[in-house]
Order: sequence, then C-alpha cells, then structure tokens
Amino acid sequence: SRYLSQQSDKEMGALKEQIARLNKQLESLSQKGSITLVSEEAESVPYVDVLDRGSYAARIKRVEPDTPHFLPAMPKDAPKNRLGLAQWTTMPENPLTARVTVNRMWQEIFGSGLVETSEEFGIVGDRPSHPELLDYLAVDFMENGWKMKRMYKMMLMSATYQQSAKASKFASVEDPLNRHLSHGPRFRMPAESLRDIALQSSGLLARKMGGPSVKPYQPEGLWATSLAGNAKDGYEVGKGDDLYRRSLYTYLKRTAPIPNMTVFDAPDRTNFCARRQRSNTPMAALTLMNDPQFLEPARVLGIRAIKEGGATTESRIQFIAKTLLARPLADEDLQFLIKTHTKFHARYSADLTSAAELLKVGDTPADQTIPLPDQAVWMLIASAILNTDANITK
Repeated sequence: SRYLSQQSDKEMGALKEQIARLNKQLESLSQKGSITLVSEEAESVPYVDVLDRGSYAARIKRVEPDTPHFLPAMPKDAPKNRLGLAQWTTMPENPLTARVTVNRMWQEIFGSGLVETSEEFGIVGDRPSHPELLDYLAVDFMENGWKMKRMYKMMLMSATYQQSAKASKFASVEDPLNRHLSHGPRFRMPAESLRDIALQSSGLLARKMGGPSVKPYQPEGLWATSLAGNAKDGYEVGKGDDLYRRSLYTYLKRTAPIPNMTVFDAPDRTNFCARRQRSNTPMAALTLMNDPQFLEPARVLGIRAIKEGGATTESRIQFIAKTLLARPLADEDLQFLIKTHTKFHARYSADLTSAAELLKVGDTPADQTIPLPDQAVWMLIASAILNTDANITK
C-alpha cells in the first residue's frame, strides 16, 4: 500500500520531500543552539469563560480581551491582541508606561527614582518626590519619539546631575537621602559595573560584542557543593578574552551564582528583582582585596603604572589615581601611599618567593622585564586605590 500510495499520490511524495528538507534544516539550526518554541497569534479572537464558583461546568458568560474599566479604553482601531496591547500601552492617554520608564532611567543615573519604589507605582508605593518633574519627563519622552539616548543625555547634562556629590552640613541634616536633590548622586555602583571598571582601567576589558555567555573566574569546587548539577556539568573557567568580557556576558546559573556578584547585591535570578538593594558588609572589602577578578586587574594596572606613569613613586601613584578616579590624590592620601610603597618594597625585596606567589593570581603572565618585587608592590598599590570608596562609589 505504501508503494502504491507513493506512485499514485503525487501530493504525498511532494510532502515527504518537504519533510526531508525541513528535517535537514532543523538539524542545521540545532547545531547553533537549542531550539525553543515561540507563540503565535491565533486568527480567532481569544476568550475566557467566567465560571460560577470556579466550576468548569457552570459557565456564566464569555469575556474577550479588554482593559479594566478604571483604566483608559483601548483605541477603537486597535486589534484585540498583543499588538493592540502595545498600542494601548504607549498611547498618550496612558502615561503610566512613560512615567515608569523615565523613573527607572532616573534611578539608574541618580541612584534612586523620583518614585523611590520603582517596582510599585500603585497606592502602596511611595509618592513622587518631584511630581511635576516626573510628569514633564514622561511627556517629553513620549513627544520626542520615546528616544532613550536623548532622555539620558538630558539627565546627564542637567545642572541637577552636575552638582558636586559633596553634601553640605545643612544638606546632611535636612536631606540625608538626597530626596530633594540637594547635591549630586553618590551611591555604590552595582556588581557588574565594579568588575567592568576594574577590567577597563587595567586595559584587560575585551570589547567584543555579542556571542555566547562566558565563564570567568569562580571559586574552585563551588558547583560541586551546590545543586548546580551532576559531575558532568562542571564549571570550566574560560581562557583568553572569555575571562575579560563585560559582565553582561557572564554565564549565570541560579543554583550557583557568582560569589563576587552576590556580595555586591546582584540578584541570583531565582526571583524577579525590580529594584536592587545596596548593602555594605565586610565581605565587600574582602572580595575587592582578595578575589582574582579584582587582583588581576590591579596587577596589570600596576605594570601600566611602571611603564607609563613616569619614573618616580609619586607620579606612578598619581597615574593609577587618575586612571581609576579621574583625578589626582590629595596630598594626605598621596603621602600615605608613598609610605605604604616603601614598606611593601622592603618586604618583597627580602622575600622573592612571596612576590612570585602573589603574581600568580590571574591568567595574565607576569612581565619578565620588570623585577618581581616591583610588580608585587605596584599591584598592591593599585589594589589599595581600587578599594577606595571614591572608586566604588559613583
């Protein structure tokens, strides 16, 4: 019967050839990554039935997609699907989307949104600290084509943002949380920014865009002691540029988060996080001082200081300071680091073994043209400046 159908039914033969071609195409796509399902809009209007006391056998009435009565109605010509929902979300009569968006942008720039509870704009959320400003930004955002770069530029070039971050005595008492914008923003940067700044300042940051996730440094054995998977699903640290790509590309697994990210309050992805908290614990300082993710950039930055910072101790310290802080150090801090340099140099000159051991941190090899004690000393000086509050605080 199969032979007969293949000979007599030309349509079946064409379909079989099409299936073979599609299977080959599927195999080709599968080689580039896992295939996932995507949803498709149905041609018919979706609906749900209102049930009497939740009984599927007792349908009261049929309900089609629409907005709640207490919100603006959908445009008359808008389809009752996701496209219509997008049109309703962004129409001028519905300012909530623009208000939430500009508030999150303000939060990113200033550390706290005009509505501090950026995750909650309802009756249980906080009132705007500057309601007129929030309205103005939302309307301006909509009227200028929802251009995010333009909005960021306007915020960054404002006199409010360009204020000094140093609070006056009056502001410290009357506006300690800076809700009235009495001084410039001052807050500890997020985990990803801290890592990227360390890599960028040392020159290690890989600027490649796109591609699969990468696996930078992680404590050995972490996955084995977690619920991350079986022995076959190990964490293999990357090589080359994979170690130095932006934190955006870091491979994350919910059951085994990256410790140096968790310490700085990065979410573990097990729950939705609308607004990160900021904590200040001893673990943060210990991470900056001991984690290879920060020690290796400090070592490479120290080598840069030796090669590019001039011949004197003072000029090299100021080179590191300008690279990390975008300003020279005050004389008091400079003198302290000069004394620290003298102490470290005496120690490592007398203990080359410890200097060599310190320089093993990270995948970047030590510079064979520079004495080991000098590399160790300037690595620790760069690490000290990397740990300052001025470096980790925006």
